[in-house]
Amino acid sequence: MKWQTSVLSAILTIAALSSIGAEAQRAAAPDGPSTIASGNAPMGDNHVAQWFSKYDAIRRAAQMNPQERQRADNLMSKGLSIVVPGPEKAITGQLLVKLVNRNRVAADQMKGLPLYKETEQLHRGYYQYFATAQALFSDYLKVQNDILARDANGAMIAGGLMNRKQSLAALDENNKALDAQLRQQFNIPPYRY
Repeated sequence: MKWQTSVLSAILTIAALSSIGAEAQRAAAPDGPSTIASGNAPMGDNHVAQWFSKYDAIRRAAQMNPQERQRADNLMSKGLSIVVPGPEKAITGQLLVKLVNRNRVAADQMKGLPLYKETEQLHRGYYQYFATAQALFSDYLKVQNDILARDANGAMIAGGLMNRKQSLAALDENNKALDAQLRQQFNIPPYRY
């Protein structure tokens, strides 16, 4: 019972992280953002400002709106009801599906942005954040439907969710710091929902 409550708490914490967004620390996987070599994308006069504008739009589309955020908070207070058949489980499942899809779309959109040397680390970090969040939400959905679900290696998915959530939270923190630094460096206004 205790680990089931931890799973619920982790689901909703990750949902909250998704609404916050992320920036970058580590380079993305080889299939990450644009295959254009760093610094070789064609640049306009305001290429960094234009890049930030597109990047902010991707973040905005991926994050939860205030109503979804409130619903996630309400679900968190319901305890184990998200894994027991009933309305809370169905609502949580719908939210998780929505978050999987939003993060998948956001990762794909980040791959489509031009890769500039000034924003490369942030670009790759955001791609990594969205791709990781998509996989994590997908696994939370699997656990919600089968608490004993296993990964491709035969390990129980639920057992690794908390560590994965913590890794995503650490990436989020590092990304936020880099985002703030770059915005200050290039005189870009702070991100607002």
